[in-house]
Amino acid sequence: MNDDRGRLRISNDDRDNAIEQLQSALDEGRIDLAEFDERSKTAYEAKTNAELDLIFEDLPVGRDDGKAVQQAEPAPADGTASAEEDDDHRISGLSRAMIWVACTTIPVWLYVMIETGETQGFWPLWPLLTLGGVTMARRLTGDDGRPRRRDRRRDRRRDRRRY
Repeated sequence: MNDDRGRLRISNDDRDNAIEQLQSALDEGRIDLAEFDERSKTAYEAKTNAELDLIFEDLPVGRDDGKAVQQAEPAPADGTASAEEDDDHRISGLSRAMIWVACTTIPVWLYVMIETGETQGFWPLWPLLTLGGVTMARRLTGDDGRPRRRDRRRDRRRDRRRY
């Protein structure tokens, strides 16, 4: 382990990733429930990479180096967007659902209208308005649909109690 990397402080995400790896080791039978509890407690109390790495010393697979804290990279000089900035421009799950509903209901409405020769009300509007309203409400409230860190921790604690 690189000494500089070992002295770096870790984030809550690093601790959560370590707990997930410990859960995998528990599921594989490499550690028992008592060890899992002890190592999880140590992971939550860890402050540096070196402290967190000690938890995985006797396991065949250590901590994922790709998930460890890395030094920040400077922004590209050519003005291209980074991957994190691209996340803001991705289409959310509800927006995708709205597009899917539009692409399936509007052709059905058109087909029925052409076959029957009757001009019916534009019924695809109702599911589209509903999904659009929910999508707009989630955007306005800042809810991205992912569980909050607090909720993920609560779920993990509940899952550990089941074992």
